[in-house]
Amino acid sequence: MRKLKAPLLICIVCAAPILLFLYFNSPLHGPGESHSFTVNKGESVRSIANKLRAEGFIRSSHFFLSLTRITRKARLIKSGQYDLEGGLRNTQILHVLSEGIVATVKFTIPEGYTMRKIGDYLEEMRITTSETFIEACYDTAILNKYQIPFENAEGFLFPDTYIVAKDLSAGQLVEIMIERFFVNLYGITDSKKSAEELKKVVIIASLVEKEAQIDEERELIAAVFYNRLNNGKRLESCASIQYILGETKKRLLYSDLKIDSPYNTYLHSGLPPGPIANMGYKSLFAALHPAQVDYLFFVSKRDGSHHFSSTYEEHLRAIDRYNQTGSITHQLS
Repeated sequence: MRKLKAPLLICIVCAAPILLFLYFNSPLHGPGESHSFTVNKGESVRSIANKLRAEGFIRSSHFFLSLTRITRKARLIKSGQYDLEGGLRNTQILHVLSEGIVATVKFTIPEGYTMRKIGDYLEEMRITTSETFIEACYDTAILNKYQIPFENAEGFLFPDTYIVAKDLSAGQLVEIMIERFFVNLYGITDSKKSAEELKKVVIIASLVEKEAQIDEERELIAAVFYNRLNNGKRLESCASIQYILGETKKRLLYSDLKIDSPYNTYLHSGLPPGPIANMGYKSLFAALHPAQVDYLFFVSKRDGSHHFSSTYEEHLRAIDRYNQTGSITHQLS
């Protein structure tokens, strides 16, 4: 009997640490929905362990703290907001925190959105407030960092699909979009643009974005704007009037063309003071590579396409043909 007790005792002694490890490492709850957990910048590992215990993610803060030391991952834990799934073991939680697998959010900015519309959209998505986002767009530190030659980031917030950390600030979101803009800009052209060249390209691209509905016409529309600038003609872009109005009207009235604004390209020569929207890749490409044509006019055919003309006489005939109602639809003069 004594001979049996000794090996049994040894087995129990050897198994005890393993059983304790399995118990304390096991999930406090079964699989379930994710819950948010935040690691603050500069927060101690002890504080993190205590919070994990208090918020019901682990059985023992002492066990988790010991685990970080044994694995030498205490200094690897990264700050941020995390979505911790139910049913995670201590070792799995430590892996998530030390690898910085933070909670993310996915959103898509459509082409042609203004910065205010982007702000409203991000607020709807509960990513940031519209007011905070707009303030970040006017942040001089950000504008100077990226050498943006305007009073705000309008035109540089590249429309695309983004997957970002949930806890990013509005300023960080703005910078990510601006950086995406420059990646695309210098993917199209490898030549460095001066401030004046950048101004012209971005403003023209924004006008093209709001005027064009068919991709094949973007380079043609860009060419019309450049040709009109070179010929001393006002741009007379309906899109600039829509920007002033802050809404998209199906039919502009002649009274709309008389609105007193520096963005009114029917009243003022040259380019408007800044971009009127945030353009996508194709419109940016068109502004950098306009078609080699002598067109000075275009009028809507009412099916999304346009008729392009080189002379005013031809343009008037196109207006008669496609614009019978008397409303304003790109009646360039």
